[in-house]
Amino acid sequence: MGRTTLSQGLAPPAFRKDARAKQARQIINKLIPAILASNARARKGSEEGELIVDPPPIGSLATKETEGKENGGDAYVKRKGHGRRKVKDVDESGTRKGNIKWGKAKGKKRIDSVDEDLAALSISSSTAPASPTDAPLERKIRIIVTDTLTAAHMLTFPARYSLSDNESPKSSNMKQPNTLILNMASPLRPGGGVLTGATSQEEFLCARTTLLPSLKESFYRLPEYGGIFSPNVLVFRNSLPLFNAKGELGRGDRFWVDVVSAGMLRFPELEGDEDGEKRLGEVDRAVVEKKMRAVLRIAGMKGGRKVVLGAWGCGAYGNPVKDIAHAWRRVLGGLSDNSKQGKGRAIGNAESWNGISEVVFAISSRKMASDFAEAFGGNITVEAGSDAEDGAEEEEEGDQVNEELRRKIQEIEGQLAQVWNPDLKSRMGFILEGLRAQLKLRESGAVIDDNSEEDDVDGDEENNKSEAEESSDNGTEGVESED
Repeated sequence: MGRTTLSQGLAPPAFRKDARAKQARQIINKLIPAILASNARARKGSEEGELIVDPPPIGSLATKETEGKENGGDAYVKRKGHGRRKVKDVDESGTRKGNIKWGKAKGKKRIDSVDEDLAALSISSSTAPASPTDAPLERKIRIIVTDTLTAAHMLTFPARYSLSDNESPKSSNMKQPNTLILNMASPLRPGGGVLTGATSQEEFLCARTTLLPSLKESFYRLPEYGGIFSPNVLVFRNSLPLFNAKGELGRGDRFWVDVVSAGMLRFPELEGDEDGEKRLGEVDRAVVEKKMRAVLRIAGMKGGRKVVLGAWGCGAYGNPVKDIAHAWRRVLGGLSDNSKQGKGRAIGNAESWNGISEVVFAISSRKMASDFAEAFGGNITVEAGSDAEDGAEEEEEGDQVNEELRRKIQEIEGQLAQVWNPDLKSRMGFILEGLRAQLKLRESGAVIDDNSEEDDVDGDEENNKSEAEESSDNGTEGVESED
């Protein structure tokens, strides 16, 4: 029967945004540089950010290593303890040229080992990939109502979230690769609107991790397919608001993640009846799937085993949840809608992502998570995040914002009835329509961030102009959104 405690009044949205911007600037300009100065691993990770454009299929990487030798160039082998090395002075038969005086059995064994390594490379490149229908049976896929960093923490320290697991959190993580997360990034500028107080997923990450220094200005504008790989990103805050002192993690509680920053379609042209369900067109669906494959290829190239994804582009940028869920399902299953292969069928050279053992879709909105799970299929149950109290606070804040919008709408409706000036009445009607549309979106759970869109668009007029031109030309604006 209603709330058990009184709701706390909130400051106006503009004040809250300014306060977030001030906190974010303090963290980015002072705290993060101090962390990088005192932590060699975090500093090295921030320097090793790498732009990867249109990554090739994972199965083709081994083939490229032997192409040089086949075309008269150098061949490479990978030997245990020595990494990837060039094989010098090897003739066409695979034996080393020149005077061989390495001893009897020892020298012969070394030549044979080189031959075996080269043969293994050529065989592995021609081996047929695993069936894409087998991978989902082994891979664990979950949908959790939580933020990206909490989901990453759950994957990094599974023992802390499992009552039946007696393994200590520290030992379970000692020899495991970093959890890899998807940063649903702005294609225009590093960090999106983090310095102006925006609250979408990228801004959330940049204010709580050492991600931002690895997003070099020279990497932007982000490519349509591909993104930035940032290794060894240190997480030093949890999901609590920036002004909450309890949000800062102690040195023993901090953890590491790898990050892929990539952009999704923005405001795609949707098909369907005006009052019916809006869906992506065939061209846009193909673009979305190709973007997703590029992210998973980067994850596979970099050894990611546990991956945190999300409802990519389903927030302020207008991509339908159902289409994004279908696309993730098809890409993770190695399916293609290529008409030559038959719709919904696995293609012969499908990528099954066998290196990825666990995928978590972290989605902040409970309604969006439910819609995503229904569209994704597979009887996946939506799980409640471990931060139930934080979610309750966010939900309460959202309810208060909605109530504030309703009051504003009622106030303008009352004033509109008393206005006789046609111009003023028209302007007020336009404002009223905008408030109603915003309230409708918030109540449907479709908008996660109120500020990310305007921060991303209005922050850079030149980029905004180029976006408009691209969007009108082909509707394939590459960009981000939040969970």
